Amino acid sequence: MSPPLERDPVSLTSPQVGVALFALLLLVAVWLFTLLQLHERREQTLDTQAVALSNLSFTVAENLEQVLDRARTLRALIHDKGGLSPVTQTTDMAALMLADSVFSRLSLYDHDGNLVYTTGSGSRQRLDLDLLAAEGGRQPSVLRALPQVAMDEVGSLPLLLPAGTAEQGCCHLLLDLNLGYLLNLYQRLDLGEQASIQILTDRGDTLVQVERGGLVRSEGHFDNSLILRSRLHEGHFSAVDLTNSQVFMSLFHRLNAFPFVVVMRQAEHEVLALYREQRAEHILIVLLLSLVVVIGLVWLLWMMHGREEQLCALERSEQRNQALLNTLRLEHQQTLEAASRDPLTGLYNRRLFLELAHSHLLGSKRQGRFTAVCFIDLDRFKAINDTLGHKVGDRLLQAVAERLTSLLRETDIVSRFGGDEFVLMLTGVKQRADIEEKVGQLVRELSAPYAALQGSALSTSPSIGVALSPQDGMDIETLVKHADMAMYKAKQSGRGQYALFDTAFNAPDADAAHLARLLPAAMAAGQIQVHLQPRVALPGYEPTGFEALVRWNSPEFGLLPPAQWLPVAESLALMPDLTEWVLERVCHQLQQWRTEAVSVLPVAINLSLSQLQVPALAQQLDAVITQYDIDPAWLELEIREQDLETLQTEQIAMLQGLQQRGIGLTLDDFGSRGVSLDQIHRLPFSRIKLDPSFLRDIRNSFDDNILLSATISLAKKLQLQVAAKGVETPDQLVYLKLAGCDEVQGHLFSRALSVEEVRHYRQHPGQVVYG
Repeated sequence: MSPPLERDPVSLTSPQVGVALFALLLLVAVWLFTLLQLHERREQTLDTQAVALSNLSFTVAENLEQVLDRARTLRALIHDKGGLSPVTQTTDMAALMLADSVFSRLSLYDHDGNLVYTTGSGSRQRLDLDLLAAEGGRQPSVLRALPQVAMDEVGSLPLLLPAGTAEQGCCHLLLDLNLGYLLNLYQRLDLGEQASIQILTDRGDTLVQVERGGLVRSEGHFDNSLILRSRLHEGHFSAVDLTNSQVFMSLFHRLNAFPFVVVMRQAEHEVLALYREQRAEHILIVLLLSLVVVIGLVWLLWMMHGREEQLCALERSEQRNQALLNTLRLEHQQTLEAASRDPLTGLYNRRLFLELAHSHLLGSKRQGRFTAVCFIDLDRFKAINDTLGHKVGDRLLQAVAERLTSLLRETDIVSRFGGDEFVLMLTGVKQRADIEEKVGQLVRELSAPYAALQGSALSTSPSIGVALSPQDGMDIETLVKHADMAMYKAKQSGRGQYALFDTAFNAPDADAAHLARLLPAAMAAGQIQVHLQPRVALPGYEPTGFEALVRWNSPEFGLLPPAQWLPVAESLALMPDLTEWVLERVCHQLQQWRTEAVSVLPVAINLSLSQLQVPALAQQLDAVITQYDIDPAWLELEIREQDLETLQTEQIAMLQGLQQRGIGLTLDDFGSRGVSLDQIHRLPFSRIKLDPSFLRDIRNSFDDNILLSATISLAKKLQLQVAAKGVETPDQLVYLKLAGCDEVQGHLFSRALSVEEVRHYRQHPGQVVYG
């Protein structure tokens, strides 16, 4: 049992560090953004309140100027009268004061400060000479506020103005401004809990200070020197309360015509009260979000750390499992090697050879290459084994295996089936001649003396049978069987010989006389079959027609090729009957295609010389065409080149008549007899089919067969179509395409097919049918 996983909460992997840094950077960015937003909101709040206070100060200054303008108006009235008699003064001034709610009392004093006239009781009988001296030094038209303490006034603000000359009997006008009027006026303004309106003189003295609680007569607790030094008409600044060090927003506004300054003040903490509440809520939200992010980050790092540990544990487990699998695979390979190798020679045994050969055979089919299977049997091996002993026989088998391995390529397959039997597969062979050359070399090398055996020159010779794919078989079992049969044929020829498989080996007892006795009954019993081999167009590979080929499926000898029994049929004069039967089968197939609504492709039938010499051949063709109601163009006739020399004038005329009916004529095996194209051009042929001998030496170069290129070129000039049969390799196909060949036929595309296989081929025309 594996130990429990241990987590180290300190150590972090690169992805975990990256996630942590990203989260921290995100938090820093959020906090920076939050602080910037809060700072901007604070400044915005202060600016908004500053604008509001500035508007208030402007309103108060305007109102105060209006009040002071009324004081100057009263002074102007007195000045214009040139002095007042007591009776006139009493009547006019009393009426004026009763009509004015701003000033509570009006008093006139002479040059020495003695009271001359007053509209109400409680006036001082004499002004302070120091005040008058100070007043005398000013401009005569300047209004001045007197200190309330000096005047013993509580509810009013004394305002002193020059009113006339000494000859007029009065020089000074003292107006008591009703502070209740100002209080009633300013309390209507929306002031905060810690806001105030302060009226200063040009010397910085506080005349009036209005707060939310009412009038304040104190001098205030602020340093106003900044206002006095400033030359600005209005402005704002921060002031500090000297008693509690509290910061106030301060805005001042100078009156235009009077030596007074209106100052608005409000505590900053009161202005920012709502801002601080919003800031606290905002910071709380960001704190909560940050806490969530931190908790999520810690949880994510913990999970990633745990997952990393699990992955590491899984990787260690996979490494252990992989090591175990490698051990098992090595043991299995050793076991398989022991079971797949011949213990004496180290070559493949029968089972592994069949597996490897099957795989290589499929690859050769796709590439269109020849594949050869060689079956080797050592001559006189039993005698050597019996006379010199099994030890010498074993050493001889080992020496033969070494020579085979050295002579063959790495892609070839060498095996020992048992005893003195060796089986080889030669892969990727391009030409049949290459196989014969290689097999001849094997015979020579294996027949050479083995000087290292028994201290003297011991020699033996091989008998080799060769089977080729695809013509001798498309599966490895068939090829081995046919190579074995060819090996026995080579032994019959003597020692140190090789033989290529021939289909005649399938029926060693099927002589001509025996076949002659069986053929008539076979035709009656339906053992003769018609197979169709496709013909495709270049370069598109579309099917353009079929060639009808006859096969004899004998119960005694198996499937016999035409070359073995057609000469017997011709010698028995059975070819006319056979031709008529083949013709009917082909026409029946054409009629069936038309009934099934399948596109009809022409089918070619081979005619021998004896069939051409039948006088009623044309009538026979017309009858079967009429019987099955088919188009004559669906039929094609192929005549071999070797039969042209014996054609008579009547037979040529018959061929011309068939061509005029629409039946196609093809010259088969062109090039086998040396007939010129000029002779063929005068005959009614529309197509020539090249003899397979043209293709034997073609590898992969356009110059491999100059004669073939010239033949195709000349045929095209004579308006003849060119077809090639026996195409088995891609090199041959490429060359024919480059040379301009119209159609090809061969095992590279498909073997001859039965009727059922033709139906499947028509549904899948691009599929190659082997076997």
